[in-house]
Amino acid sequence: MKALNIEASFDPITQKELEEIRRLKKQANARMVYVWPTGDGVLSIEERFELLKLALKPYRHLQAGSGKGSATVRLSEEVMESEQEVRTGRFHHAAAGIRGELVRKMYYFETALAARCTPHRAAHSRSVAAFAAHLAQVHHMDCELAWRAGILHDITKAWSKEEGERILRVYAPKVLEYPPAVYHSYTAPVFLKTVMGITDHRILQAIETHTLGNGHTDLDYLLYIADKIEPTRGYDTARETALAEKDLRAAFDLVFREAEQYRQKEN
Repeated sequence: MKALNIEASFDPITQKELEEIRRLKKQANARMVYVWPTGDGVLSIEERFELLKLALKPYRHLQAGSGKGSATVRLSEEVMESEQEVRTGRFHHAAAGIRGELVRKMYYFETALAARCTPHRAAHSRSVAAFAAHLAQVHHMDCELAWRAGILHDITKAWSKEEGERILRVYAPKVLEYPPAVYHSYTAPVFLKTVMGITDHRILQAIETHTLGNGHTDLDYLLYIADKIEPTRGYDTARETALAEKDLRAAFDLVFREAEQYRQKEN
């Protein structure tokens, strides 16, 4: 056979799908395989096509596109199920050539958030991301960086105490001395780095310090403030917001004191 067309949703193309494409090429004894995304998806056809081109770039007998007059095969639903894993944040299941692009373009951040958080927690994270980006803009900081930190800061909040302990025993055993409510600040950076492939130390540090308030950079202060006073919290934060728009460090100090007073009152 001279050529073979292979179709799937490719939302996005996964390593499992890539291996299946290569298997089908060999099985059909095809000299060239054309790969094309079809149907509706989280990403547009155009976005999925660009990811396909990246993923297939190392393989000169695999090409993103449609070959006229070639036999067409559609990947099985079982193989395409691996795409859902990627959309829940498991970027390490994506085809190797596109993992960095998923992070760079923030693809599937929202679907990962929806899959891993309760609706209430997801709404909180979106609000934190929007407020963090707003503060970043006011202070001439990187708005995209602030948004990323905000949208991902509670990504492991729904993990059980046992799940958190299992990760922390390996990566940060000293954190096991803290209350379980703090665990997610330390498990989230591990998940983001090892599973999603997010390695920007500024984001990871801001997330790690957003609960205890033990950060020391402007992004650390910004995320801590945004987490505590974002609009869905449901109480009047006009004073804190006005100060945060004027002086990040002063606002951090104020919000930190208020959080400490609240904890002491609750205890």
